[in-house]
Amino acid sequence: MTRPLLATLVLAAATTAAAAAPATVSGDLAIRSVEVRPSDPVVGPSGSVRLVVDVVARGADRVSVVLEPGRAPSGGDEPGEEGPGKEPEPGATPSPPSGDAVPVPSASPDPTVSPGSAVPPAIPPAVPAAVPLPGLGGLASAAMPGVVGASPVNRRPARRTSSGEWETWRFLPDKPLSRWYPSGPWTVTATAVNARGERAVARVGFNLRRATEIEGLKVARDGDAVRVTGTLLRVDPVGKVDYRPFPGQRVRICFRPAGSSRWKTVGETVTRRDGWFTARVRADGEGTWRAEYAGTSRYAADASPQREA
Repeated sequence: MTRPLLATLVLAAATTAAAAAPATVSGDLAIRSVEVRPSDPVVGPSGSVRLVVDVVARGADRVSVVLEPGRAPSGGDEPGEEGPGKEPEPGATPSPPSGDAVPVPSASPDPTVSPGSAVPPAIPPAVPAAVPLPGLGGLASAAMPGVVGASPVNRRPARRTSSGEWETWRFLPDKPLSRWYPSGPWTVTATAVNARGERAVARVGFNLRRATEIEGLKVARDGDAVRVTGTLLRVDPVGKVDYRPFPGQRVRICFRPAGSSRWKTVGETVTRRDGWFTARVRADGEGTWRAEYAGTSRYAADASPQREA
């Protein structure tokens, strides 16, 4: 069973945050938004993706985040539960790390951070956690020594008041996500705590996807039609090899007429057990062909190189 992935403390310039419903407890304690970047992480057979989580809150003395596989709870569900028909995820999962964060000044967005970037270049190295905060599963206090913008240890972190009541708290997980973590839906749970011990909780979801690849696309004239063939591969879910054939998946055949900039879907086919697919479609003049895979919640979309016939 996969334990939650807890985020470690970093301090950096603020960014525009979005994508979570406001969470209010009482008084001025509230979470306005939670943003995860990249919002649609894709992992390949090697390498990894680092996530950045920004929580915009007010009235908070402590803010913590927990990342865990599974959808956000609805009704009596808990994060991490999977419904029927979900693809099994065999393979090892590493032990996740833990940590906390400090407020980030929110005067202006950081121009060096783009929404699709994996790691903002301005973020300094992670800082060791301080004394755990009781009642939050061992998450650390936000008061950290030696960090710009934070008071000495055992004191409250410095707060920004000149630009309004909202603060941005930034988190960078200790370890990046890789193919060894479960693919599919993940939930980020942000918890804000004030001096009275009240809490506000907000959640946002994202999908961790494994890469796919359409290789060996061939396009050949077949009378008044065109035959398109190729193979769809996916990152091996059990990690024995880099890529493995992806059977039973729908692949679209797309055509762009000569002189046009728009692609249109002209056919569809399903991959065999060995990932191979073939389709015979009508050829309407000269142009360029490619195959596209739309992806799933666990596997990323892909488009083949272009071919002419």
